[in-house]
Amino acid sequence: MPTNRTGKAEAPDVGPRTSHIPMQPMKRINSTLVLAFATLAFAASSCVDSTAPSSERSNATASASLGDLSGLGGIPGGGLGDGVGRLVDTTVTVLQRLVPLAGDITVSAVIDSVGGSIEIPEAGFRLDIPKKALDEPTTITVTAVLGSAVAYEFEPQGLAFDKRLIITQDLSLTGAISNLLGTDFTGAYFQSRDEISPLGSATVHELLPTKVDLFLGTVEFPVKHFSGYLVAVD
Repeated sequence: MPTNRTGKAEAPDVGPRTSHIPMQPMKRINSTLVLAFATLAFAASSCVDSTAPSSERSNATASASLGDLSGLGGIPGGGLGDGVGRLVDTTVTVLQRLVPLAGDITVSAVIDSVGGSIEIPEAGFRLDIPKKALDEPTTITVTAVLGSAVAYEFEPQGLAFDKRLIITQDLSLTGAISNLLGTDFTGAYFQSRDEISPLGSATVHELLPTKVDLFLGTVEFPVKHFSGYLVAVD
């Protein structure tokens, strides 16, 4: 090793020093996870619970679009909640049929504690009555009201049930089918068909939460007593 004039050893000249930083590989997006997230978001938005205020329904739809990947706990649409309606005296816009009914369509069935269902295919209507909703055999009558309004009368009037019944409406027979994502639905209770205006509005006294199925093209809502019910839109 060479020495300098002072007699001390000098370090050999190895040229300029450089530092080497290893390149990190670029992270690749897992396409499978992206696809799964997109699918979940669409499914969540396709089945959304609605409530009367349109702003709350919009918020629910927005939340459903985001979803909850850690167990789906935050996604609306899994059910109708407690099915409790909100008592009001207000005017709503009634969902309209694509083809008005030329006359009333009435269907009756005897339902006992086993439960059962009543359908009016021409109106796109179905009523499901669960087990033990009634204590004894009872003749249930449903009338699809003539005209364009998606409205039904139920008898015996004033009859109350131990469990909630579910009304389902086929939306493919209504004007909402072309814009399901842009329409908010509410079940609504009316006392008399006189409260339904031919201009498309109605006076109602209770608003009920709904569940929309975009895949089946249906809306459903719970009821626990009889008189008249219609589907309102916003």
